[in-house]
Amino acid sequence: MTSSERAPRLWRALLPAGAAAAVVYGLTAPSAPAPAPVPQRAVAVSATAPSAPSADPAPAGVAAWPSLSGVAMPAGPEANAAGNLRLTRALRTYFDYFLSARHDAGGIDALDALVHDDIRRHVPQPAAGQAWQLWRRYVACLAEIQPEAARKPLAGADGMLDAQQVQQLRALLTQRDAARQRWLPEVAQAWFGDEQAYDEAMLARLEIAAQPGLDDAQRRQRLAELDAALPEHVRAAREASARPRAISQTIADLQAAGRTTQDIGAALAQAYGAEVAQRYQQQAQAEQSWQQRYDDYAARRAQIEAFAGLSEQDRRQQLDTLRRQAFDNPSEALQAEVVDQAMATRRQAR
Repeated sequence: MTSSERAPRLWRALLPAGAAAAVVYGLTAPSAPAPAPVPQRAVAVSATAPSAPSADPAPAGVAAWPSLSGVAMPAGPEANAAGNLRLTRALRTYFDYFLSARHDAGGIDALDALVHDDIRRHVPQPAAGQAWQLWRRYVACLAEIQPEAARKPLAGADGMLDAQQVQQLRALLTQRDAARQRWLPEVAQAWFGDEQAYDEAMLARLEIAAQPGLDDAQRRQRLAELDAALPEHVRAAREASARPRAISQTIADLQAAGRTTQDIGAALAQAYGAEVAQRYQQQAQAEQSWQQRYDDYAARRAQIEAFAGLSEQDRRQQLDTLRRQAFDNPSEALQAEVVDQAMATRRQAR
């Protein structure tokens, strides 16, 4: 395996666990049959912030899953005075809690059964049926988004996208937003409105950064004007993301300078505190271990791919078996699959 084919570094441990899980699921959600539509009722939509963790315990066995270790069970579905489902932002948080543990559950079918039963622990009919159908449509929406997400443009060595790549990214996000509106029209704004406004602001910044003919002063001025025009909630979200982005940039700069893991940990401790440094060092050790196993796996995968005597179906079966043998932790097997797809896309783009 050449150095250019090594798996990209993933510093998700420095970011909120729920956000990382949602991203992974968005890229890897399985295909699902289109569920029946939810009966149209007059149900109030709320875009309030996610509610506090539920006082109810998680379903039996769920709290022990590795992907949910230390994650509090969100509040479940709620019914209004008429018995219909309240369509709140917190409902997406509840669904994402389960989605982040899809592989621990043993697949989407097993997860469906858990969600189906847990919904009924929280609300009676008709709210329970409405929540179940909304869950099924959410899963189907994510399954549609998956193939498109794999086509996202790859940044260059400097971490930047050119103007054409920014337009490709804009087109992909437009398709994503259209899928959300088509599958989830009654909750699209409450569930995704803030995220889409933030994405639009970030796309505008990328377009300015990639625009030819601007000198540094002009580019800084346009970025400042853009920031000043941002809605308050988008500006707050951007400021909240500044610290993890700064941490990631610090790590990238020090790695580019050839600094050791110990040196980087010391620099992070000084700039951001001991907890960030400890997370980095733990993640660096885990990544080194995973990379060694991925390199061994990739060498054996290449042998299977190069063997001319296999049918395409047999080849896929052998690759799936190899991945499960090399990575007994389902989340690591998932990571290997995502990296395989990214490497294949990169090779095709050359």
